[in-house]
Amino acid sequence: MSDNRPSPPYAIPDPPPWELSDEKLLAEVRIDSYVASGPGGQKRHKTNAAVRMTHEPTRIVATATDSRSHRENHIHALRNLRHKLAMELRRDISDCANYRPPEWFGNYPALRINPKNLKYPAAIAEALDVLKAMQWSIGKAAVMLGVTSTALTRFLHDDPAVWTKVNDVRAELGMKGLRWER
Repeated sequence: MSDNRPSPPYAIPDPPPWELSDEKLLAEVRIDSYVASGPGGQKRHKTNAAVRMTHEPTRIVATATDSRSHRENHIHALRNLRHKLAMELRRDISDCANYRPPEWFGNYPALRINPKNLKYPAAIAEALDVLKAMQWSIGKAAVMLGVTSTALTRFLHDDPAVWTKVNDVRAELGMKGLRWER
């Protein structure tokens, strides 16, 4: 199976895949249904309710197996795929001096955005793109995004996959991991 990393080169189109309509994104996706293992009773073990989605251009894979309903798992797998695409694909910010967050970013003060919000993957991507441009410095990235360091750290911390990714990258660069204390 794939290691969930894009096979280079993949030029991120405009709009990026996580911002595409369901119909357009699904046109780039291979969908597999299968029988999931684990808890859930006999019904779960007898139906192809689990869903695996593979974004063909990048080979990024997302799954959903929690529900006995194929339709619910399809919805969750699509949301998971958007999340993974936003986490894995980076856009370069070449002109940091003139960078401005997208207009919609101002609708979410202190980066308070529900993970079920359609803009959530875009918010993750924007934060990670800016962090990369600022050499993973929380303070510098927060200034560029127009939020406090605490707000950016909380936003990252509230999503365990994003938190782990940021700390893994920082560790690879020899930086201290981020900590969160309430």
